[in-house]
Amino acid sequence: MEIAHGKLLSNVIRDRPELEFLFVGGTSPPDKYEEGSLALIYKSLLGASVNLREYYFLKVHGKEPKTICTISKTDLLNYVDHLSVLLRRVLDRACETGLITQAEVRNAQEDSEKAALEILAEPDTLPNKFVGFLNKALGLTVAYNEYTRFIWHLRKIPKKYMMEFYPEMRKSEVFKFLQELLGLREYIVPQVEDPEIVDLYTIFSFDYAIKMTFPTRAGYSDVDGIRVNIYQYFEGKLPESKYEPYTTIGGCLCRVNELIWEFFKSYEVGKSLRLIITEVPDPFDHWKNMAVSELPDQLISKLNYPIRSYHTLSVLDEYLPAIFTGRVELIKEETGECLHLIRRW
Repeated sequence: MEIAHGKLLSNVIRDRPELEFLFVGGTSPPDKYEEGSLALIYKSLLGASVNLREYYFLKVHGKEPKTICTISKTDLLNYVDHLSVLLRRVLDRACETGLITQAEVRNAQEDSEKAALEILAEPDTLPNKFVGFLNKALGLTVAYNEYTRFIWHLRKIPKKYMMEFYPEMRKSEVFKFLQELLGLREYIVPQVEDPEIVDLYTIFSFDYAIKMTFPTRAGYSDVDGIRVNIYQYFEGKLPESKYEPYTTIGGCLCRVNELIWEFFKSYEVGKSLRLIITEVPDPFDHWKNMAVSELPDQLISKLNYPIRSYHTLSVLDEYLPAIFTGRVELIKEETGECLHLIRRW
């Protein structure tokens, strides 16, 4: 769409006459977008528009449509761009570890470019192709994808849980392979006397919200160097910068899962999606129904850190089922003396 931004529609359609339909298909004078029209779909999904009053005024006088084409960033495109940054990092890491080849990545890129050219040649194919994209995004989330679910479960759990739920990880070679592949690292190591308990309750994570600084202004925090509203962040809302520092496969895919959850829940995105699908799915709601995890009778929000007593470890142990599913988020405060337990649902 960048090929049209800031240019006169008359110049754009001189080389690509089919693009006129993209900007004005299903509209009527002086500036009305018909419900479900192609131009409305492109405007809502991709931010493509022209000044319809100018367009129809010039057309009725038999003049060329010398009105500026505008492409503005929609909420939907912001999510898509953000997802693409993180997924590109997953692909780069997969290439480094030999899971896929550069040739396979190039083939995928060529297929994507080919699909974009097909849409430009036939603008009315966009809705169907976008539905295909939505299905792929849905298929990446924890409720529908067993690999994402596995990674999500590993994101903040102790070795004890890993061994119980995934017995193959008891093999040292399997555990080391997954550490290297997904980027698992020690996150919280209890400082108690018994070495066996230390080993069992050492919590692993990815480079996914590994550290958080809580400033004086309530609700706002620094998540791995990005200033965000912590509650919105863990709902999958976009941070101020899309270039989050996560580079591991595990960290990126955990964040991708959250972003897709919010993508389908976002009010503005949902309005746009309803132009091409009758009912917007809610993968987050689906996961909440699937992932039944009880909360302790007494809800707390903080624990002493570092963990130096069996009492504190026992309290944390009661929250581990909810942390495992993501119902509660466990956050280590980088500059403080506590762990934060944030309830997500």
